[in-house]
Amino acid sequence: MDVDSTITPNLASIQSISNQREKIDAYLSLLATLLTPTASAADLTAFGRHFTTSTSMAMVVGRRVLGDYVAALAAGTDYRPTLAAEADDDRAKWDAAGLAAFTGRDDVRREVVEGVLAGDLAGWCEEQTTALRHVLSGILQRDEDWLGAARALMRIPLDGSRIVPDEEKLAVYIKIVRLLLECGESGAAQTYFSRASLLIHTSKDKETQLAYRLSQARLLDFAARFAEAAQKYHEISFNSAIAEEDRIQMLSSAVTTSILAPAGPQRSRILASLNRDERVQTSLPAHLSTMLRKMLLEYIVRPEEVHEFERGLEEHQRAIVEGGGTVLERAVREHNVNACAQVYDNIGFDGLGALLGVDAASAESMSRRMIEQGRLRAWIDQPLGLLYFESRPSHDTDADAQGTAGGLGIEHVEKEVEPVSWTERWDDRIRATSLKVESVAAQIQARGLVKA
Repeated sequence: MDVDSTITPNLASIQSISNQREKIDAYLSLLATLLTPTASAADLTAFGRHFTTSTSMAMVVGRRVLGDYVAALAAGTDYRPTLAAEADDDRAKWDAAGLAAFTGRDDVRREVVEGVLAGDLAGWCEEQTTALRHVLSGILQRDEDWLGAARALMRIPLDGSRIVPDEEKLAVYIKIVRLLLECGESGAAQTYFSRASLLIHTSKDKETQLAYRLSQARLLDFAARFAEAAQKYHEISFNSAIAEEDRIQMLSSAVTTSILAPAGPQRSRILASLNRDERVQTSLPAHLSTMLRKMLLEYIVRPEEVHEFERGLEEHQRAIVEGGGTVLERAVREHNVNACAQVYDNIGFDGLGALLGVDAASAESMSRRMIEQGRLRAWIDQPLGLLYFESRPSHDTDADAQGTAGGLGIEHVEKEVEPVSWTERWDDRIRATSLKVESVAAQIQARGLVKA
């Protein structure tokens, strides 16, 4: 890409100098004249491309001058290049010059960096152009162009001729993942997260490991694997390396995703764990803690409570699921089916549908799916259109108390619901009726209402 510039003759003149030391000094003197508060984007772009497109530039000259040029462009950004320089005070001089030239002028800096990186680049300056891509990514992040910032990092040649340490590759991959998640590109983010997963074992840096775990939690969230996401968020919320405000945000995300998770023993354990966290009651909005307790205690959730909770959801958490309705609506409906078991022995599908806000056929389909997946202890009398709720066997009581709602333990293996034959169901009902009759008769006799 050709750039119209007034310094083209100057560059040609300097290039003809044979002494390398004099050539370096001449290039740096020209660079100093360009780095002013009224810096010309065209001249600075031409200066950079003079090096990045040259295949005949002496490496000792090119890397020395281009290193200081990159340092000036990076001044004032979040990225600090680690390129070699002759002395720290020399590098500080170019930082100061860059700050003077680009303070409040990110549009000019962006135009220069994009211009330098355009077209074919020489292979000898991969280290310097990599630093420029980091600078461009930082500028785009300031503009909240998350996808553009991610793409700038994607163009970094991590597997080229330059040997890149695994730690640096891992940092780039994780940063790409976080940027892609900011703009909702979870599919592409998963690709780069998979690459990071192959390298995470090589890192001992706590900040990198924390960023990896946070990315993992958010990817699970985007993938609608809410129970797993809630567990990851809750674990991260205890990390003291994170600011208190961010820890509370992680806790809020844990509560939100636990509520969105499908009803069942796994979610019950997560809800119980969150309910024991004192911060839920003291630091989170009241509607979140109230919703959590209703889900935990299997109380029926009302539509107005659902609407208030829904206002705090992210876009991907409002996705429409198979069969109609949002993720939240499905979670609440499944929860309310389980809550009905605490109130009714049986319920007609017309009544259940009215309670859930769906038709009878949808209510039956939802109940059947939950029974098949072992998330609801019940059986269906299809001819009569009734859903019968089963009481839990007595030998399961202790395990359920520890492994599900309100318990203190963790049940590692979810139990399958054992099939119950029609004969056993019939015997159980006769036994229950007989016990009730005996109890009533004993009370009548105790009060002397019937003479023996």
